[in-house]
Amino acid sequence: MADDFEKAVLFSFDQTGNVDPALKDRAVAYCNETKAQPQCWQLCLEKYSTTTYLEVRFWCLQTMHEVLVTRYDQLSNSACSMIKQSILSWVRNTNVEQQMAPFLRNKAAQVVVAMVQNEYPDKWPSFWKELLGMLPEGPGVVDMFCRILSAIDDDVISLDISRTQEGIKRSMQLKDAMRETCLHDLAEAWYNLLRAYQSANPDLAAAVLSTVERYVNWIDVSLVVNERFIPLLFSLLSSPSEVLKGAAADVLTEIISKRMEPQSKLGLIQQLGLSGVCAQWGNGLPVQEEEYQLAAKYAKMLAAIVTEVLDSCKKVENQLVSFAAVGVSMDEEAVQEATATCQAADKIIQDLLPAVLAALRHSEDEVAMAVVPFLVSWVARLKSNQKRTGGVPTEALHHIPAMLDSLAVCARFPQDSCNYPLTAADPTEAVAAEEECALVLDKRQDLFTLFKNTAKLAPEQSYAFVGMQLQGVVSHSKACWQDVELAISLLYQLGEGAAEETLKPGSGALGQLATGLFAGEVPAGHHRLVVAALLETYVRFSKVMQQNQEYIPHVLAVFLGESGMGHPDEAVSTRACYLFSRLVKVLRQNIRAFVRDILHSIQGHLVHIATHPPAEGGQGTSKAGGPGGAKITTMGAFLPATDDRLYAYEGVGLLLGQEELAAEEQHAYIAALLQPLIQQVETSLARAADSGGAHGNGPAPSLLIQQALEAIARISKGFNANLCTRVRPEIGE
Repeated sequence: MADDFEKAVLFSFDQTGNVDPALKDRAVAYCNETKAQPQCWQLCLEKYSTTTYLEVRFWCLQTMHEVLVTRYDQLSNSACSMIKQSILSWVRNTNVEQQMAPFLRNKAAQVVVAMVQNEYPDKWPSFWKELLGMLPEGPGVVDMFCRILSAIDDDVISLDISRTQEGIKRSMQLKDAMRETCLHDLAEAWYNLLRAYQSANPDLAAAVLSTVERYVNWIDVSLVVNERFIPLLFSLLSSPSEVLKGAAADVLTEIISKRMEPQSKLGLIQQLGLSGVCAQWGNGLPVQEEEYQLAAKYAKMLAAIVTEVLDSCKKVENQLVSFAAVGVSMDEEAVQEATATCQAADKIIQDLLPAVLAALRHSEDEVAMAVVPFLVSWVARLKSNQKRTGGVPTEALHHIPAMLDSLAVCARFPQDSCNYPLTAADPTEAVAAEEECALVLDKRQDLFTLFKNTAKLAPEQSYAFVGMQLQGVVSHSKACWQDVELAISLLYQLGEGAAEETLKPGSGALGQLATGLFAGEVPAGHHRLVVAALLETYVRFSKVMQQNQEYIPHVLAVFLGESGMGHPDEAVSTRACYLFSRLVKVLRQNIRAFVRDILHSIQGHLVHIATHPPAEGGQGTSKAGGPGGAKITTMGAFLPATDDRLYAYEGVGLLLGQEELAAEEQHAYIAALLQPLIQQVETSLARAADSGGAHGNGPAPSLLIQQALEAIARISKGFNANLCTRVRPEIGE
């Protein structure tokens, strides 16, 4: 049965609401008073060992930690000795208390570390010897050993955590003391524990490895890179335990990432022999389909190897360039050594690129994106060398097709995508689709930049690759929308900043690819993401259409039909209106002959836009975007004046504002366009006057007036002042 102190602690921790609030407040006050007593540490030592309540034990540990952190200087030597004996007995007893809650173990480890921080090495030089001496007692002590090492890293050593100047100083002092007294013994303990528990208790062995991972970056690398430890790590990579394999990979990643001179780093990687193991992963990472966390660790390790090798090579190259820039000559032996280092680095990278690209093709983004930063750096180095030497090494060019393919696979929408084809069945489906689009778009920013830079290294190979992608979907009527959207998006990316000669009819490779897309319907052409990519690509390659005008009718039909402005998805139809105005700006003269047909096809859309203004706080679509989802997922509140559908009126104004149109024909078109808008203004004014501000279920008269006036303003943008005042003043009137 609980005594008064235990009851007070239990009441203070109560989260059930069954304790009277006033009683709980009294309990909290009592606990705080007890904590403030100079001798409260004695109560904590006593109660921790005797109580059966987890809450009381946690309170005792928490209070002990607070005492050691904030009031250590008030403790006598005898008190400190008693506390040290007690906390070591707690560590030893964890071997008996196998079911001790993890949160208690962690808090006990923090108490140990708080004492170590105050007393090691000067007042407690035997700490590590005492702790290491307990390890043979069993897995409970080993578990606490790992938690203590982790807590030391978190609370004292790691500089990844923001610390005061005093904290940084203490971190350095503790590391120096450990280097002098215990690191060799720690490494020996790690090795022996891994040997002992790799089969008997893989999870515990993985916990040991997690502590090794924390310490590798500042200890002497020879403590873990030696003829005993490395073979053990390699053997753990073949363990039946997924968690143990992943922990071994994490340690190897930290070893590879350890800071050192470039030649030393390359020598370390060659000594490890890990690149030879990873080079066998060209057909895929050695994991089961469901082991995506392990795959992510392997990808991270692989990325660390190639990144460190590449960085070492770049540092050596930069040294040579720097010496040459200041006119300092290097002796022949140094130049030969630097050249040999770079050649060895290039060889490792070339051997590992198939494995890197296999990781890039992995279905899990965490795995695939782990290698992207390396590929960005590698391609940047190839581009830099291309500018300097005028070419790309043959062995690098050999990997370009596989790299393009892997980037495409990674950029593809998932096979089980939640993106609906036309309209969402409910708000939940719409939100899920928007979130997926946002994730894919974010990923594609890096992937498409890398794709374009890779294409610049080998344009012909890139054009051929995209051509095959397009041919594969265009010729297959049942192609899935993900493949169609991807192929179109890749063509769109190649068109960014494309040279004029690539767009020429007949001879331009990009121009030929674009005309293949202009020629007819594409599979899944009504899917909201496919048509969004298609319309963007039509506009990007509109100059090609100027030289291939036979495709204009089909393209206009897409914009003005059910796939464009008439698409049931509001975001797609709105984007189509904006893109139509951009298309008209480029093809204004080329589509003059189609004015009558365009006005006939667009009339219904214009009427809908004018008579259905967005309500205040409605949704709209940004003009920014491109294939990948941006233009259909950027949604938010705005006033009606931002309605992007009004770009349809702007496009029509550009069509009708051409001097080349016959005057009578032009006047008739303008009148037919403006009269409904003027009538809408007049009718809405009358309604507003009659209703006294009430507007029933339809749009407010003020919104209808604003929409019509904005439409007229958009139309006027297509008419220049000279046409309206001098050439055909009747238009201005």
